[in-house]
Amino acid sequence: MYTLPHQCEFLSDEWLEVSRDFLVAECKRRGSELPPFSISEAFTDAPPHLKLAGNRATWQLSWDGALLNVSRGFNPKADLCVEGDYQAVLLTAQTVGMQAPGVMDAAMAEMRHWFGDDCLRMDGRIEDRAVIDLLSLHHDHMARKTVENPDLEHRARRQGLIGQIRQLEEDGYAIIESAITPAFADLVRESTIRAIMSHQTSSLNWMLYHGVEFEKIIQNPLLLTLIDATLGRGAVAASISSIKRGPGKGLIKLHTDYSEIPEPYPEFSMTGVGVWSFEDWHEASGPTWLVPGSHKLRRGPRKGEAADGVPIEMPKGSVVYFHHGVWHWQGDRTEPGERITLHSHFNRGILRSLEPKRVDVQLLHRNPPRLGEILGEDDWYDKMTASGRDYMRFNHTMNLNRFTDEAKARIAANWNLEDRARERLQRSRPPAA
Repeated sequence: MYTLPHQCEFLSDEWLEVSRDFLVAECKRRGSELPPFSISEAFTDAPPHLKLAGNRATWQLSWDGALLNVSRGFNPKADLCVEGDYQAVLLTAQTVGMQAPGVMDAAMAEMRHWFGDDCLRMDGRIEDRAVIDLLSLHHDHMARKTVENPDLEHRARRQGLIGQIRQLEEDGYAIIESAITPAFADLVRESTIRAIMSHQTSSLNWMLYHGVEFEKIIQNPLLLTLIDATLGRGAVAASISSIKRGPGKGLIKLHTDYSEIPEPYPEFSMTGVGVWSFEDWHEASGPTWLVPGSHKLRRGPRKGEAADGVPIEMPKGSVVYFHHGVWHWQGDRTEPGERITLHSHFNRGILRSLEPKRVDVQLLHRNPPRLGEILGEDDWYDKMTASGRDYMRFNHTMNLNRFTDEAKARIAANWNLEDRARERLQRSRPPAA
């Protein structure tokens, strides 16, 4: 598998073992206060590397008052039955905060926003408070250990992002439209304004530490799929910054984000940034302008050099991600009001970051493992001791990136096959009358 020893993949054999250990201990401790209950879950299109029958991830849990059963299989007669799409449900399976007001409702809203209302279905109900408390604690215990699906190709296909990964290769950027709900976009916008105004400035760094909403958006699974495809697994947060600007000329001129990287730039990506829109972006909004394909020049713009760019236009709650030394600048804003943006800069894991990381137990405790990976907890850097290097984490990262590279190669190969099929179809069509 593709996890560290204290982590597991959703509904893998290891996940079931960790669940069983937790539930056995809790049921034994609670004893007679727990009435009999049962739940069963089944999720389609699980990653093939889990080697589950029909790629269907199932499990069932039952307690008869004395004996606990945790096993594979789906029991349609359980008190509560849950069915859905594996990749969609993984988003909520990684959400910590089952008993915190509004947390799971918000996670469910984000899941259904992207994957559709039918991605999760529930039949039945559990109403006993003691059982609900137990299941809530179990959910959070497992969410803190549950990693992202490491199969980049499978994940991107389920998320509908194969086209964006291909565009990143060709143009150096891609847009994920409406990646978050309008409600979450409004929440992050308000929180960003509050943080900026509290410092009496128009831009602010270290945004990750200004509220849990920023912890959530930095882990957005759609954006992270594009980051994994370009920077590899183990990419770390370089800086999380925000900008508030009103009407006027753009202040950030044509440039790349490759500071102190010698030319010619490497053939592989070193950095990338996702810029979030919290209002609809039009040319009049003063959006970011990008020069498609400029990353292939492998250099920055020269003094006085002009370039043909395109304005990034997208609806509220979208994110544009660009990498690899793409030329870009800040456009002029001619419409009234303020544009609020959040910039999630990431580095390939071998680079140092601009912002110092402030990792604490509480931060990690209320989040899944992905945030720890983003903050460098899962790699071997800064972890050498007198007894030597952390080869466990080194091998883990190497294993993840090998699997990611293989998946990315499959994306390229399958896309090329599809291109050739479309070309043959075009040639076979009779000319228009």
